[in-house]
Amino acid sequence: MGGSLQFTYEEELLNSGKYGDGFSFRDVYFDPENELYECHVPSGPLGIAVDSTQLGLRIQDINPTSPLYNIVSAGDIIIGVDDVDVVGVESCVFWQLVPQRANKHGCCLVIMK
Repeated sequence: MGGSLQFTYEEELLNSGKYGDGFSFRDVYFDPENELYECHVPSGPLGIAVDSTQLGLRIQDINPTSPLYNIVSAGDIIIGVDDVDVVGVESCVFWQLVPQRANKHGCCLVIMK
């Protein structure tokens, strides 16, 4: 990756601390094998089911009424929410974080294919 794509909160994510041991956003970002993209979602229900992994939150299922439908795929991994590194976090932390981060305009997710 190495900076070829600019994310809204790229600098903040690259300089953020990580939640515990293991990988960080920086590790995932600079791995040339990883395909990352950014997705802006409106405030409100995301309509997805996620599972915690060492690399981030793996999308397990997408509701057809989700604002992420046809944008993300099952198996994609969420690694950032706005300026917060969510690599390695538990899904309960993610579900607490999203409503806090999503203002009336929504939030920004960084996702790894």
